[in-house]
Order: sequence, then structure tokens, then C-alpha cells
Amino acid sequence: MFRNTKTFMVKVPKKKIVFFNFLLESYEGLGISRTIDPKEGILEVYVPEELEKDFLDFLERLKGEMELQWSRS
Repeated sequence: MFRNTKTFMVKVPKKKIVFFNFLLESYEGLGISRTIDPKEGILEVYVPEELEKDFLDFLERLKGEMELQWSRS
């Protein structure tokens, strides 16, 4: 069964890419990320539609840990 997903572009400090991915994976099913540009810290994250609000809450909480920018593509 396929889910409808939303795609987000997320920019994190390049030294925090692994940390971001580790945290995202710890919330099983919240999203799947892939690194678009490791030098710039740009990630593409696929989020199930029904978890979009949870993902946005996750990003808001992380703002206290690292500098983040994101947009929905």
C-alpha cells in the first residue's frame, strides 16, 4: 500500500546532517530523508501526508538544537 507524501527541503548545518537523520529515523515512519547537497547541508525529506503536522512539530523542536530552514516543495 502506497501513501501520499509531502516533500520538504530542509537545510541543516553540514556537520549536523547525520544527527538530523538519526533523530528523524528514531521517529519511525515520520519521514525518509536523502542528502541533496552535503556541502550545503540540504536534505530532501518525504513525509506521509497524515504526519505532516508531526513533522513540522519535530522541526520546530529541533530549532533549539540547530539552525534549520525548510520549505515544502
